[in-house]
Amino acid sequence: MSVVPSVHNSRPRFHKTLLVCSENCDAVENCLTGAGFVVTKVSGGDTAVNMIRREIFDAAVVVSTGKEMDLAETVFNLRDIRSSMEIVIVTDGADASGNVIGKIAVTVPNTITLNLHGLEVLLEAFRGTSARKD
Repeated sequence: MSVVPSVHNSRPRFHKTLLVCSENCDAVENCLTGAGFVVTKVSGGDTAVNMIRREIFDAAVVVSTGKEMDLAETVFNLRDIRSSMEIVIVTDGADASGNVIGKIAVTVPNTITLNLHGLEVLLEAFRGTSARKD
């Protein structure tokens, strides 16, 4: 399975990104804004679901979801509201293939699991694709 989704036009698919994190996620936010994306940051899954209902986002990057809604519930709700939106779950670097996060990513379409370095690689791939099409 390819980690990098295909890019269908010259605009990166993460241009307008919802960042969901109840904990410190400065490194992820800096990675996204440094790549030139417009980031709206929310502190929990319930806020993310409400925001997705009101605005259109190209992607949701989920780091942590707070106490109101767990990771699985957040991802499933986001997918129900915006079925074609990319969802990226950023892990702490541990192998997510055998745990709940890995199962969510396999079960929910257009959802991938990456660590911070993997997110950087993904965003660089988007940048490279955009540069070639301009």
